[in-house]
Amino acid sequence: MAKDEADLFIDSLVDAPLKDDRALMEFPFFSIQKQPRMEPLVYEDGRTQIRIEPGPKGLATIWDKDVLLYIISLINERIERNMPVEKTVRFAAHDLLRVTGRGTGKRSYELLLDALHRLRSTNIVTSIESASERERRGFGWIETWRVVEKKLASGRMVMAAIEITLNDWMFRALVKDRRVLTINPEYFELESGLGRRLYEIGRKHLGNQSEWKINIEKLANKIGTSRELRFFKRDLLKVIGSGQIPDYDISLEVTGRGARPNVVFQHKRVTRDHKK
Repeated sequence: MAKDEADLFIDSLVDAPLKDDRALMEFPFFSIQKQPRMEPLVYEDGRTQIRIEPGPKGLATIWDKDVLLYIISLINERIERNMPVEKTVRFAAHDLLRVTGRGTGKRSYELLLDALHRLRSTNIVTSIESASERERRGFGWIETWRVVEKKLASGRMVMAAIEITLNDWMFRALVKDRRVLTINPEYFELESGLGRRLYEIGRKHLGNQSEWKINIEKLANKIGTSRELRFFKRDLLKVIGSGQIPDYDISLEVTGRGARPNVVFQHKRVTRDHKK
């Protein structure tokens, strides 16, 4: 960790909308379990192939993704304001923790460092298009990261700023494709990895439709769960019963005797208005 340059220029999100990338919402790029997942995550639907390989600390998790959401939002805000953008982004660690609702105690900073390690060491191989280019590409979520520390009057060193360089694939998609959607800040309040993933899928697919349906087996594949289908269904019913998913009501629809049910996404009757 660098102890100099504590006055490094940093970006900050001030009342700017939080954004997510459509491809990151569409496909299972992150582990949804809190315990380290050391086995690869593999997804294939006939058109798209994804293989996510863990680093020494396991696969990057959907909670680690908060860092990427913050960076995506920073870059998008600069684009919206016609400001120059680059792959390397600098920001205050405290601001990221505040925006994503992580708390700002010592443990929060330690967990943030673990997230940076996983985002750097997780290896992604995918054939998803980026800026109208289709190629098989391997990368980590971030190319490099560094933390700038400063010394308090007490003599204790604290994390002042973070500098992260995004991978080419994501930066190109953000700048050229502009494939972002605004997300509800309440997303960060979801403690369940499955709940977070369900929100992403609903936000990506429902749009202005009155409802969107998907077979439960296909949904499990899209979520990236390692659970058997019967246990996944039990987990799903628990999340549905909580009613805590922002913006969306989710239910199961029986399609026929012996057939696997559809999962139905609908807009909540009373919900906040979020722009696209």
